[in-house]
Amino acid sequence: MRFLSFPVAAGLLLAGCVAFIATAYGEYRSLGELTRLENVRAHALSTQALISRLNHLLVDLETGQRGFLITGDASFLEPYDHGLRELDPRYGELKAALQSSGDAQEAAIARLDRLIADRRVQLAQNVDSRWKQGEAAIRNVQAWVAGKQLMDEIRGELDRLDALQQQRINDIEIEVRDQQEQTALLAQILPVVGGALVAAALVALWLERERRDEAERALRDSHAQLETVVGLRTLALREALDRIQSFAAELDRSVEGERRRLAREVHDQLGQLGTASKMLVMSLTRKMTPTKEPMLDELLAIADDVIGAARRIASSLRPPLLDDFGFAAAVQHYAQGLERQSGLVVTLDLATDEGLDVEQHNQLFRLLQEAATNVLRHAKAQHLVIESRLEGNDYCLRIQDDGVGPGHVRADACGLRNMHERAVLAGGDMAFGPAPGQGTRVEVRVPLKAAVQTSALSSLPAPGATATSRTDAIESEEGWDEVSDR
Repeated sequence: MRFLSFPVAAGLLLAGCVAFIATAYGEYRSLGELTRLENVRAHALSTQALISRLNHLLVDLETGQRGFLITGDASFLEPYDHGLRELDPRYGELKAALQSSGDAQEAAIARLDRLIADRRVQLAQNVDSRWKQGEAAIRNVQAWVAGKQLMDEIRGELDRLDALQQQRINDIEIEVRDQQEQTALLAQILPVVGGALVAAALVALWLERERRDEAERALRDSHAQLETVVGLRTLALREALDRIQSFAAELDRSVEGERRRLAREVHDQLGQLGTASKMLVMSLTRKMTPTKEPMLDELLAIADDVIGAARRIASSLRPPLLDDFGFAAAVQHYAQGLERQSGLVVTLDLATDEGLDVEQHNQLFRLLQEAATNVLRHAKAQHLVIESRLEGNDYCLRIQDDGVGPGHVRADACGLRNMHERAVLAGGDMAFGPAPGQGTRVEVRVPLKAAVQTSALSSLPAPGATATSRTDAIESEEGWDEVSDR
């Protein structure tokens, strides 16, 4: 039953609200019904007043003409004249009131119309006879009898209409009492029922709250246990991640060391063999002078090709400037190769790299190579900007082109993943996305490992200068004849 406590509470609370709403609606309906009945009652009383007023006007007509007939005094005609003036308007109001009540009483109104019209003719004849005949008109007993009969019939019709209105008033009073009793009963029962339902709902909610408190306590205990387990798992994962990163860094250092060794072996062994072959060919050429042997020229050209190939292979495996002069010098000479071989316009603006360690020099340069390779393969760019700046204790490198932009990048893109990994191995992070306006931007931020000088290297070009303005010593360095295959 525990899981039903909240629905039961909600149902009880809803039922209590419905009970109170029903009470209010019942009171509203009762008030509306009482108002309607009171309006009907007031209309019936108003109709009774109009009937009484009409009856009084008829009495005024009777007393006025009777007094004039008996005395002959014209002053008695004043109530008679007043009754004649007021009779039609008051009679019209009575008919309108009966019509608006829904009980027009057409037959009774038709009889009243006929009787009142006949009586008015009789009254007018009696007054006219008195004026003409004088006291002789008093002795006309037949007129008296006919007039009394008409008045009795008129009074009977008016009394019947008055009785109908009184009956209506009595019926309305009975309905009002019944409505009041029903409303009182409703007002007593429904609030009690609603209050009981609300109280039951509160009890159910209290039980629900107790159950929820118990569940929250259990949840907090479970959460604490889960946090402990998660903390232990997180610590284990962090240690595993540190081991993986350490292994990756060690693997990368091993690869770079092997590259360095292979570059040295290629440069020393193949280069020396090529140089020795060239020297032998040149010696043979001198000994055979003045005889000319075309094959010796071909051997000399082959020896030059072997020496050039050895330099290029060694340079691809490990740029010598990176070890000898550092990141900035290696980037400058690499940019010269890009401009010469790809047609890109490369702009350099590099800050001092004295605060970077050997590992960061290597990772940043390899990241730059990967970014430049992506530009050559996908960007269709005309201009490439490579710049760096010192921001507090961070070294920030930005590589931006004016090509077609990054577009849709696959989640498993090897080049982008390699750049992220190298940024992490350098101790920093990388941001990749569209450049402002057009193209693609790669930004790398790594922490400085040593104290840095705020001034730029004097040997680096001014901001906006291209890579072609470097010193002759770096330009003549061997092994930078073409872009790396990476």
